[in-house]
Amino acid sequence: MFDYVIVGGGIGGVVSYAILKKIGRNVALLEKEPYLGGCSATFKRKNHLYNAGASTLVGLEEHMPLGKVFKFLNLPKPKVKKLEVPMVVYVGDKAIKRYSDREKTIIELEKNFNYKNLKSLWQKVYSISDTNWQNIYSVIPINYKNPKLLLKKFFENCRYIIQTLPYHFKTSYGFFKDHLGNFDEDFKHFLDNQILMTSQGYSEEVPISVGAMGLTYPNLDNYYVYGGMGKVFDFLAHDYKNVFLRHRVIKIRKVKDVFQVITDKGVFEAKKVILNKTIWDYCDLLEDLKEDCIKNRSIYSKIWSSLTIYFNVEDKENLIDEYHYQIIHKDINPYTGSNSFFVSVSDKEDEVLTKDGKKSVTISTHCKISLWQDLDEQEYLEKKEKAKEFILNKLFEYVPKFKYLSIENVLVGTPKTFQRYTGRYNGTVGGIPLIKDYIPLRYPFNFTPIKGLYLVGDSVFPGQGWPGVIVGVLNLLLQIEDIDEILY
Repeated sequence: MFDYVIVGGGIGGVVSYAILKKIGRNVALLEKEPYLGGCSATFKRKNHLYNAGASTLVGLEEHMPLGKVFKFLNLPKPKVKKLEVPMVVYVGDKAIKRYSDREKTIIELEKNFNYKNLKSLWQKVYSISDTNWQNIYSVIPINYKNPKLLLKKFFENCRYIIQTLPYHFKTSYGFFKDHLGNFDEDFKHFLDNQILMTSQGYSEEVPISVGAMGLTYPNLDNYYVYGGMGKVFDFLAHDYKNVFLRHRVIKIRKVKDVFQVITDKGVFEAKKVILNKTIWDYCDLLEDLKEDCIKNRSIYSKIWSSLTIYFNVEDKENLIDEYHYQIIHKDINPYTGSNSFFVSVSDKEDEVLTKDGKKSVTISTHCKISLWQDLDEQEYLEKKEKAKEFILNKLFEYVPKFKYLSIENVLVGTPKTFQRYTGRYNGTVGGIPLIKDYIPLRYPFNFTPIKGLYLVGDSVFPGQGWPGVIVGVLNLLLQIEDIDEILY
């Protein structure tokens, strides 16, 4: 009998497993794939490794979520390289370096966008983001089903809540328009797609409280992980004791006070279960909760998947000398419904990802799920080929150096691919958009209608990437276990 069984080895599942194991709980982690990581994994094809998605790692500093977890676990960190330029953004005829240094960031923005008040405005953006990060640990835990806890947290944080309330209801677009007046198309595309990466919404939809954190994301410490993002999971899982790979969970039932987690390789019993599943599909494992997930599918319907391209590029002279590029093109990609994509390139000295001088490249872009539904096999294959051609041609147009290098082993992933490998509803990626329709008052939390059954991942508060998912894990564990010391 386990204290906890955790279903799903993504960020939320692995971090939950590591923390619970550290405090002495008897915990099992079940993952259907032969590796951990979910949408943030590193996978192998034809003897080459690729990061499954956008591969920036953020938050290893001690005051950030992942840094706090590593400190609490007292574990060594994987080999990483801090990036002075986390990404280069191409928009229009501009190539904008997103420096980690704040002053350099402002100088670069002023060089590319000639707006009188841009410096003071961007400093305000920094201030909004900093205020949120400085207060996030005092705000959690939050549980909307616990009025006493909500009231307690309001009084403890009333100054912060009142100070930032206007920013929760002012859109990012409205905020910039109020301060700059009308701005050109390139600047609008820049704002939209920088915010989209972290918030799953555009500037007209995303409150500036959230948009500011997306716009300043490159100013956090961003790291390149040698050996791929999967290395982070290896360090967190540590010795892999009670990590059960290739175990597909078929059904979960509760008999009296015991959960039976039924897999294709046997039954695991536990007092509590944590699902690293989305709010749209966790009910598939518990038939009596079907209506709960169906309701969530209608309430939170503005969701994205991803289209990805993986390949190797022979670059012995290191012509591709940046780690990450964001390409923003004016025309909408007819195969994704978005107008940008993100490129991650392995380090020339990474002996795992860069094999025989051939760098590993991952391209990921937001993709509308509806564009890939109801296709027969021939239509699907033809659409994959056209999507690949569209994106690679845009890459060659904006970063011509790619065109002159040998590209091999090209793979294309679609929403159907993500659905097959992650088991997520319709191949969703990125969780619930942090848009005004859903936040701050309609965002789901970690608790399900069944006592002892909990959710973690990017579709519960506050969602999105390593920092958001880890804060969500802490939000849960602070309420069901004694781990207050992790915050200090």
